[in-house]
Amino acid sequence: MKAPLLFLASLSLLPAVLPHAQAQTLDPTFAPSSVFAPGAVGSVAEQPDGKLVIAGRFSRLNGSPASSLSRLTAAGTVDAAFQQNVGTTSGIYEIGLAANGKILASAGGGSVTAGGLTRPGLVRLNADGTGDATFNPGTGPAGSVVYLDEFLSLPNGQTIVVGTFDTFNGATVNNIVRLTATGAVDATFNTGTGVAGTGYTEVNTIVALPSGKYLIAGQFTSFNGNPCNGLARLNADGSFDPSFSTNLGADSYIVNVLVQPDGKILLTGSVYVGAATTGQGLARLTATGALDTGFTPPAFPDYDVYSFSGSSIQLQPDGKILLISNQGVASAGVGRVARLNTNGTVDATFQVGTGPSNVPSAITLLANGKLLVAGSFTNFNGLGDRPLVEVTSTGALDQAFQPVLQNAGIVLAMVRQADGKIVAGGNFSEINGQPMRRLARFNATGSLDATFPSPNLENSVTDLALQPDGRLLAAGPSFLKRYQTTGALDNTLTASFNSSNVKLLLQPDGRILVGSTALSINNTGGSVGIISTGFMRLLADGSIDNSFAPNGAGANRFIGFTAMTLQPNGKILVAGRFVAGAATVAIRTVMRLESTGALDASFAGAEFTGALPTVNTLTVQPDGKVLAGGSFTGYSNTARSNVARLNADGTLDTGFVPPVINGIVNKLLVQPNNRILVAGSINGTGLPSYLTRLLSTGTADNSFGASAVPNSSVNALLIQPDGAIVIGGSFTAIAGQTYMGLARLTASNVLHVQAPQAVAARTQAWPVPAHTALTVAPDASAHPQALDLLDALGRAVRHLELNGAAPASLALDNLPAGTYLLRVTYAEGAVTRRVQVQ
Repeated sequence: MKAPLLFLASLSLLPAVLPHAQAQTLDPTFAPSSVFAPGAVGSVAEQPDGKLVIAGRFSRLNGSPASSLSRLTAAGTVDAAFQQNVGTTSGIYEIGLAANGKILASAGGGSVTAGGLTRPGLVRLNADGTGDATFNPGTGPAGSVVYLDEFLSLPNGQTIVVGTFDTFNGATVNNIVRLTATGAVDATFNTGTGVAGTGYTEVNTIVALPSGKYLIAGQFTSFNGNPCNGLARLNADGSFDPSFSTNLGADSYIVNVLVQPDGKILLTGSVYVGAATTGQGLARLTATGALDTGFTPPAFPDYDVYSFSGSSIQLQPDGKILLISNQGVASAGVGRVARLNTNGTVDATFQVGTGPSNVPSAITLLANGKLLVAGSFTNFNGLGDRPLVEVTSTGALDQAFQPVLQNAGIVLAMVRQADGKIVAGGNFSEINGQPMRRLARFNATGSLDATFPSPNLENSVTDLALQPDGRLLAAGPSFLKRYQTTGALDNTLTASFNSSNVKLLLQPDGRILVGSTALSINNTGGSVGIISTGFMRLLADGSIDNSFAPNGAGANRFIGFTAMTLQPNGKILVAGRFVAGAATVAIRTVMRLESTGALDASFAGAEFTGALPTVNTLTVQPDGKVLAGGSFTGYSNTARSNVARLNADGTLDTGFVPPVINGIVNKLLVQPNNRILVAGSINGTGLPSYLTRLLSTGTADNSFGASAVPNSSVNALLIQPDGAIVIGGSFTAIAGQTYMGLARLTASNVLHVQAPQAVAARTQAWPVPAHTALTVAPDASAHPQALDLLDALGRAVRHLELNGAAPASLALDNLPAGTYLLRVTYAEGAVTRRVQVQ
């Protein structure tokens, strides 16, 4: 008797591609959003009238467009006239005031633009923000390594510039130069051969002394042939002052210097004293250069106290010392912002609470006795997303001073819910004027979903995963959280990280793969230290899955992570750093792991090449081949520019030859018709920038043109069931229209062509419901090619190549019960049906 056949209940077949223009276009039914993220402030200068000149990374100030060099009133409001005078800016790293009220702005490395002027290294503005064209440093600093660390404005209008450079405007100066009031090199400032050392040398800072002499500090062991470790005193003409000597060690790297009224010298950075083998982050010398043993600060470690864009230490008129640090000294009750008594002990009367959530950039003591703290922190004692705060003399936040500095927001990850709504995560704090911190949900029309509450996350969401039950997993540098479909936090999962750029992958069994460059975790399964592989698996409640153990020691060990994906058979493809055999040198590669984490020796370790070869994204095609994208120049000895395809065994697919794609590939996505979307910070000759498309052979898809091109990087991609392409990234416009971070495109050649109805009718499958296996009898006349079983999120959980028309069996063991989508691919198109697995 013939086996019973099941003509499965039909899901709406994917529609045929509608004819339209041979290029992608913006979807006008998808509303554009305004997406903003917190900015950053690196340098602040207070003018005599109390106004504050600030520089950093921001493009919006108090809701209005702003340049990266702006001026605030003492109350924190914008000085619009100054903003207009400064105009377009770029490259500004540090600012300072000249004695005559003019403003100096340095670029660190490269050129700087402000006030209508572009200058190499250093530009000078008038007090109102207009450019001072009388100051021209010529060709500026040059050398094998160029960095302008600091400048000192002198009362006579001259400027001393220090950093890392060999020449300045063609004159040999070796890291220190004095410029005249017009910007010319002052040849009377005689530093001889300047600083020298056994390797890299740098002058980080220069301080004027009441005597007319100068202190310079940085990384060096001699000045003009005279021994001195990291700190030297110069005479007014630039010559070395041998009457000043210290007992600093050769490993000293001094970043900031502050001279007290009594002549004592505060040093920050990495201070080695005498023969000490351990440096300290803060020390004080006497006026003669000896260690001040009466100064006993908390034990700040190397490089914990410093600022390259401003000052890390400030001295109050009463002699107390204000400072910022990377981590503070927990054992002494010192956080990232603290005040010390004159002898270095902690001043307990100054309390900033939890202070900044990450490292401050600089501090400025104001004339009114208050303290400005600048940085890129997203929380300061409960105040969110304010990178410039003012605290009183007791450490309390000044609630009246709260300027809002912002940049364009960035979408890093997206998922699409079954109802068509899109959840986006990234670095943003405001969407369409509403506070929305790092995670948001959009309606199918692109409007913000007001029913989804802001999760109030301090750090960026770097990846998302949607569970079959609709609950959402969100990961970032310090967290893994799960949210209910309402947006409420799901407290049944608890895990926190200390990492960066965390990536997620949800297995069909509900377990969660987590990867990052380095990973430590505290969760319901206990606390573990750094995971050397940067890769682990969690159970559904966030506890550690100890049955998963990638090899992190000995031969064939995995020592780093960059990307991952699942194959339909449950094996795991991982990109990262892998040491082959007993070798000691790590190579960037792609490898395959068993479900236990053990290395699958049947998969060739893929060796990508380049200066710093990195694979950022992996995608498994329906035929089992693997697409890899990132930053690399080749595979072994074969040239491949940032995109390559591997065979199922890990060897290079030499038949897939993509065009040269420059930049960095962030995301690859295989469309239903097997064309490949390539996204990132990319460009190529004749290809659309930031988002392009390849044919299945790897050649450029000329039907995907430059008609709707984003103006910046694309990080995330989705394809809707109707073929529309949703993109997320750091762009602010597409085809000249304002779209910030999120947009939807319509394009031809996205969906599978629908197989004729007769082919669908002749496609048979059984039993109902399916248990351990599903048998499929394809239509022989339509040239069947492959079977795929897709889960509720559209992921292929089973794949089978078809070599003929005979019935084929898909194993269903270990698949969770539920509804799946069966896709039968024919040469004439595709047939899709719902399948129930029990």
